[in-house]
Amino acid sequence: MLLVSLIVGIMICYALPTAGLFILMRKKKGAGKAFGWGVLAFVVSQLLIRVPILQLVLPNFQWFTVMQFYPWRYGLFLGLTAGLAEETVRWIAARCFLRGKDTLGHGLAFGLGHGGIEAMLVVGPNMIAGTVMVLTGQTGLFPADWASVLVGGAERIFAMAFHIGAALLVMYGVRAGRGFRYWLLAVALHTVMDAAVVILPAVFGVGVMGLELYAAALGGLTLALGIWFYRRG
Repeated sequence: MLLVSLIVGIMICYALPTAGLFILMRKKKGAGKAFGWGVLAFVVSQLLIRVPILQLVLPNFQWFTVMQFYPWRYGLFLGLTAGLAEETVRWIAARCFLRGKDTLGHGLAFGLGHGGIEAMLVVGPNMIAGTVMVLTGQTGLFPADWASVLVGGAERIFAMAFHIGAALLVMYGVRAGRGFRYWLLAVALHTVMDAAVVILPAVFGVGVMGLELYAAALGGLTLALGIWFYRRG
């Protein structure tokens, strides 16, 4: 069962965004470019800017170390910095590099690139490593059971839904000439999404399933908002 769940997780992390890309490319010219800028938006905002600052710079400051003992402050800080970094780079990409490629299809590809590469780089390698362990008879070395793996795969689906929705909001704002308003909405939703990972377990004792239900609800809401604004406009 663990092997099956790991294969499902790998399919979610790699096959799902890849299949989505091919479908969007067949339906909308320029979707591949939008997907590529979504990939770059994640790499630049997180891997090149935010994560190095969080891991290499801020630990040198006492206020950051102390803040980690206060779940509300720490959770909101992590959520806000994620929102500011990712949504700002998303806005720059939409404003400067995707002019004229700002339809609903382009927005879907833009967000899928961001959420897809996050799944491929952050979660996918662990799924692959777990599969190798199981196939080589080292199942005991893998630190999760089949249910946890499936939950992790589901989380990636919710995360991709969120990123697609946030990308649609940012791109629609640029397209409609109201970039700041929709950027601010995307940052707020991003803050609430990521802050919950720290706050809900530490303050309210919410377990893994509760967190996943929260992520599913907010990810679905964000995606629905993004699509609604596009269809309304």
